Amino acid sequence: MGIIFNIQKFCIHDGDGIRTCVFLKGCPLRCLWCHNPESLERTPNLSFNKLKCSACGRCLAVCPGRSIVDGELKIEREKCTRCGKCIEACLNDANEMMGREVTADEVFAEVIKDKIFYDTSGGGITVTGGEPSYQPEFTLELLRLSKDAGITLAIETCGIGKRDFYEKAADLGATFLFDIKCIDPARHRELTGVDNAHIMSNLSYLMDRGADIIIRLPMIPDCNDRDEDIEKLCAFLNENKGRYRYAEIMPYHTLGIGKAEKIGTTAQYVHDSASDAEISRWCELFKSHGTDVRVSK
Repeated sequence: MGIIFNIQKFCIHDGDGIRTCVFLKGCPLRCLWCHNPESLERTPNLSFNKLKCSACGRCLAVCPGRSIVDGELKIEREKCTRCGKCIEACLNDANEMMGREVTADEVFAEVIKDKIFYDTSGGGITVTGGEPSYQPEFTLELLRLSKDAGITLAIETCGIGKRDFYEKAADLGATFLFDIKCIDPARHRELTGVDNAHIMSNLSYLMDRGADIIIRLPMIPDCNDRDEDIEKLCAFLNENKGRYRYAEIMPYHTLGIGKAEKIGTTAQYVHDSASDAEISRWCELFKSHGTDVRVSK
């Protein structure tokens, strides 16, 4: 069994071709800028969209942690048992449970429905999150089912999982969308809560065995985009040319701020989405070091 929070179809930015992205719950990193804060905890959590709420009061009858104050619904999160009764009571779809337990077979049944699109576009399944290596057995079983059906495989990972997971995923022929959030170990710990030694070791292992790797570079203004940060990234990328397919900048966007509010937390990092000027600066810095990078849309 696994815990997922979304299955998103017709994705075109998470690997080759048209893809179905399966979003898993749980991640051991705590990146300040996290774009999917609803994925961090492995257990389900309640998302409340106040813009959809009409403060009708129907949910008050089933949830003791809710009240209406000055015409606005308030939730005492510590009283929420995540029973889901508020979802049934709401007429406006303002409540959503982020996370449900499923089998790999159940998810595969959804993935296989779009095989014609994978076959015609060179696409397939991308397992993302959260962090797929945080649910290794479930992820690998889903990949096996997909491979047996002739579907190409991709994993979006921060690289924190056990070596055995990456070895088995590589044996299945998966493409690795591998994040490098920061090269400097101390800075990486400051920004994500963990050291990157094991992460970089896993990346080196995958490179050594000739795995198909797309390196992703989340670029976060005023966090990991200092000149010295990019200089170190360029040195690494240049040194390892030919050991990965290509590298792409993933510009910061603000979606995580609203998602955090919906699950009752506060975003640790608040900034406008990366501007054209910031993206241009990053590209020029990479270019100045002789490093070719793409920019994800």
